[in-house]
Amino acid sequence: MELLDLDLLETWHSDFQDLVYQQDVWLKIEAKLDAVLPQGEEFLYQITCAFDYLRDELANLLRHRAREILLLRYSHVAGYHGCRVRDEKQYRLGGIFPSNPSALISKARSLFADIPGFEEALQDIGPCYLSHNEGKVGLLFSCIRAKDDRNTYTRGSELIRSLANRLGPEAKLRFAQTGRRSLIKCAIPTEWLENHTTFPVIGSFSKHVLEHLIRRRKWPEDDFIGVAGAYMLTRAVPPENILEFIDMTNFSDDD
Repeated sequence: MELLDLDLLETWHSDFQDLVYQQDVWLKIEAKLDAVLPQGEEFLYQITCAFDYLRDELANLLRHRAREILLLRYSHVAGYHGCRVRDEKQYRLGGIFPSNPSALISKARSLFADIPGFEEALQDIGPCYLSHNEGKVGLLFSCIRAKDDRNTYTRGSELIRSLANRLGPEAKLRFAQTGRRSLIKCAIPTEWLENHTTFPVIGSFSKHVLEHLIRRRKWPEDDFIGVAGAYMLTRAVPPENILEFIDMTNFSDDD
């Protein structure tokens, strides 16, 4: 398995560097970065923007070739799923299942059984929010960035947390005790990034590599704080694709 992890620069194939740092290409990139603002910032935006907003020919070429490198060199990418973990064994045996609002509501109803106002809180959340994550598994691009941002996804189910917030301190405490704030690092097959996501994601990985390689060469004094953003799988992550459990207790705040 060849794994691209946006957090681990040692997993970034040298083909990416060769693409960006070959002398004639880098001179063109640097000229755009050194242009009078906002044109320099605009070029970095062109590296990462949605295709509908792509106008720069050099950025388009780099993006296309970087995507080809990713498809050629990697079978998997790293994705980070935020949740509360009580028993790692459950995930090791069963994997990560897509969100099931009905099951989550049932779990919450049991957890908050003697706290008044549950049905009112459920009604307040509304059907649109209840179904927002249905059938999906959320994944972050970067653990490093999640730590830096003190990411809220590591606090556990958005649905149950929303109910707890409406029901008060006792409900929040009970929810906090359901498990430790965690990220589960997974190996996601690259083929899933086109066919099993809510929008095509594979280009996002290669674009982030391009952007950081450009920043690292142009502004080497800047710290690497990972990559922002997330995406949704529309299928389960099997247990054999789980790589690591990361304790986020010291990098996340409870409500």
